[in-house]
Amino acid sequence: MVSANATAVVRQRPSVLLMIARVRAAGATLDASLAEMHQLADDTVRRLMRLGATRAWAGDSHPDDQADPDPIARMRAAAGRGARGATPEDRRGVNVAVAATWDITGLSADAVLSLVDQLRFDVAANVNPSEPTSEREPLPWADPAAQIQHMIAKATQPEDDRSPKFVYIARPTDEQLTRASAEAYRAARGRAERLARAAGRQLGVVSSLNYGHAASVRPDRMMTDQRCSALLAAVGYVLEEDEVASDDPRATELAVTVHVSHYLAE
Repeated sequence: MVSANATAVVRQRPSVLLMIARVRAAGATLDASLAEMHQLADDTVRRLMRLGATRAWAGDSHPDDQADPDPIARMRAAAGRGARGATPEDRRGVNVAVAATWDITGLSADAVLSLVDQLRFDVAANVNPSEPTSEREPLPWADPAAQIQHMIAKATQPEDDRSPKFVYIARPTDEQLTRASAEAYRAARGRAERLARAAGRQLGVVSSLNYGHAASVRPDRMMTDQRCSALLAAVGYVLEEDEVASDDPRATELAVTVHVSHYLAE
């Protein structure tokens, strides 16, 4: 018996734009913070619907240390807090992720970029206005050592990023998946034939045939795929069987893999 596998890639333009914005409140008490946060979340949902969203909703409330769904950002934030020591302000806030979807089927790449730019500006200006910070920039004539210390502190303590996050969801058609499966099968069979000839045999009947698809098989996309999965989980968005998520507004790659085994004949 000889086994071989092959992969074919489907590139599909996104059909759904998912935007995630974080709303935060930090009141004098936890009850006050929760009440303010829920009011902000409700206002945000209504505003996103007025911006043309097909659906908008709010997730579950959570503290500051669980606010960023990006695992790398969470590790950096934790390292920054550990370097300067925990302060009461680190645990004051409560957060909720607000999400909305737009149907972008048929939109050109330019139209999608324009929509994202509009949403980024509108949401950043109205959903999460900048909060005053107690840390002051050093004056231009300050001691050079103080300026260097300030630069190092900013590098090790990244600012709280509440800018909107965008995920692009594609829905490959059955026809595309069928063509990709056929292409992958032909490539896998060709490899199996070469292995059989190298052993002085010929391919017999098929013993088993399995295929599946995943968002990406490129090593350089692994961190991006994990980040998209974390963002989706933060707002409870579950991908359907025919949906693939990416951070690329141009196209999403779907890898269709076929694994085939043949009996060997004389």
